[in-house]
Amino acid sequence: PEEAELDSIRSFASTTRARLAVLEEGIVELEDRLKQLQSERAALKALHEEDSAILSPLRRVPPEILAEIFSWTLPGPDDGFALAGRKVKHSPWILGHICRRWRAIALSTPSLWSL
Repeated sequence: PEEAELDSIRSFASTTRARLAVLEEGIVELEDRLKQLQSERAALKALHEEDSAILSPLRRVPPEILAEIFSWTLPGPDDGFALAGRKVKHSPWILGHICRRWRAIALSTPSLWSL
């Protein structure tokens, strides 16, 4: 290429380089904003899940009803011994891992522990 063409190409390259720099800067800003929004969304989602759990109808079930439901986790007379032993041994403890309220109910229900 001749000198005049080279000057034109250099000018074009300079213009595109400047535009690329502006675009890169814009992308970095958008990526930072995206990370900020994702973080805010995660925090709000966790808060929403906590609030939703508080409104759960299961929280309004009386302890006596929950204790009765818990008793259904125990084996019946027709269950096999191996299954029964495993079920009796673990079911009250598993119920106690759900939440504080369930643990208190399970621990205060003697029929779950006396077999």
